[in-house]
Amino acid sequence: MRRIVFGVAVVSAISVMTARGVAAASPACDAIRAQKAKVYGYHLPEMNEQQIEAKSRDLDAFWKQVQTAGPEGVSCVRGLLAEEKTDHVFQFDASQMLFAADKSPETLKLIREALVQTDFQESDPANYLELAVGLSQAGVNVSALGAKLLLYPNATIHISEHSLDLDSDTAALFVFGSMDPVQASNALIELLKAGEPFVRSAAAHLLAEEMTDEGFRALSKWSGLYEVEEEFRRNDITAVMKYKAPNPADYGHAKFTREQVLETIAGLPHTRKEFDQVMATKGAAFDKQMRDTKATQQQIAEAVAESLPIYGVADHSAFLTSAMATLQEGDFATIREARRKALYNVSDESFSEYLAYTQIMIGMLNRLDLYQEYRSH
Repeated sequence: MRRIVFGVAVVSAISVMTARGVAAASPACDAIRAQKAKVYGYHLPEMNEQQIEAKSRDLDAFWKQVQTAGPEGVSCVRGLLAEEKTDHVFQFDASQMLFAADKSPETLKLIREALVQTDFQESDPANYLELAVGLSQAGVNVSALGAKLLLYPNATIHISEHSLDLDSDTAALFVFGSMDPVQASNALIELLKAGEPFVRSAAAHLLAEEMTDEGFRALSKWSGLYEVEEEFRRNDITAVMKYKAPNPADYGHAKFTREQVLETIAGLPHTRKEFDQVMATKGAAFDKQMRDTKATQQQIAEAVAESLPIYGVADHSAFLTSAMATLQEGDFATIREARRKALYNVSDESFSEYLAYTQIMIGMLNRLDLYQEYRSH
């Protein structure tokens, strides 16, 4: 189904404006309100291709009108969004615009309340997911947005920018995994009581992945594992909740020290600007070294596996082993936080980082026998 969106240029232009403190009541806002009543109120599934193209032009003109109004336009849209209760398409489009334009706590919460009413027949769930993760990384409790994804069980959410297809369970992992772990765990614990079996199963799976005190305690008392139909979910829950004696040989030859591991993780990039800086310095130096030695693709992969991470910990097998071998109990929360920050966007790269940190955490659980009062032995 085709998705109608307003132009990226409009969002970029508006994002530099400061909209706070501007009254929504103004001639410019009156005009925007009147035009919004004309342009919105449509239902995409009921439209043919020609109507969709015409509507796209109308929407582009509307959002350019908002842009032209400057800060008054942003303030007006914020007011219109606060008022809107039934037009879920406008709620979604306005949320996208405001997230780019205004990161104030009040506006971010307003966006969350609008997004939770999203109709996935009208709006692209991929854009919904990206907005939810953005809100989460901005410190907003988006547990309700994650729960909405779990109620969309047979979804295939296509992230075109990264050619990535996600099921609802993995999409929800991005949301809950990027949240404050305690908030996420408490929300997932409530979802263990959901009426839908598939929601309970997904919530248990995600709760196990959180690896928090609250999660371990709840799952140790949970009797629903036998209801989980999917083998991969049962295996993942068991990997967290059941102690597995480590092989001492796996941790006997750590290449990097605990201090090196922690220092490296603390210095990894998590924003586009930080990635660009690393790419221009450490990344450029590594690339030059590989070119100078005429390294093959296999040799490059081996060099990555044996080196300290530059961009992220995934594929750095020597580093992952060193982390599992040297980190101590007090470092567990540090790794959990690093994993949360690694979900800075919806991509296969950030998902790979999440999985790599999860591997470290499970290794630590077993080597140090953490949370032994909750895990079966």
